[in-house]
Amino acid sequence: MTKVISAVLFVSAALLNAQVGINTKTPEKELSVNGSMKTSGMVFKNPMEKLGSDENYTFVIKSPAPENKITAYNDTFVPNSPAPINLIQFKITCDPSDKDWVNQFDTKINSNKFLVVISSFGFTQPVRTYSADWLTPVPQIFAYSSGDTWKLKADYQGFAPDSSLPTGVWTLNLLVFDRAYAKEVNKTQDLGASTTGSAAAPLIQ
Repeated sequence: MTKVISAVLFVSAALLNAQVGINTKTPEKELSVNGSMKTSGMVFKNPMEKLGSDENYTFVIKSPAPENKITAYNDTFVPNSPAPINLIQFKITCDPSDKDWVNQFDTKINSNKFLVVISSFGFTQPVRTYSADWLTPVPQIFAYSSGDTWKLKADYQGFAPDSSLPTGVWTLNLLVFDRAYAKEVNKTQDLGASTTGSAAAPLIQ
């Protein structure tokens, strides 16, 4: 017991007067640990200390069971490495003969590792139809997995920009989630002869 108290007193005294490093000779804070660490609790300063202009952050996240994967993400370590959640924008110029149709665009994003959601979109040109009926253009926009990568499809089906207009450009904003921290749930529901319905059970809770 005496040894434990002595060690605590020694470390406490060191923290008051200098920076202490474990497995590092160049500690950056009062206590710097280079390697794995286990603690039964964590104490935060009150008020919270803000990062300086020359300091970096590390984002630590734990995946759900059974993986229980702990990942430390810091953009300054590997600038091109993916974050748990990523925002990617594609601007795609269409075929001049059709002007609004993207039949298939391969993002090259690994569909086994990442989950892609189209969060928003835009198109640069108005579209029209030559049908005698009054119709409302509805964009058909999809992100789907094929051949282990995510593909994109975009089109105003049955509509197109006028021949006098420039070729259209789609802007597709994607949210890309690391599958280690995201769950994909697919459910098909048939309302039958009714206009209302409900899920048989909560898909997540």
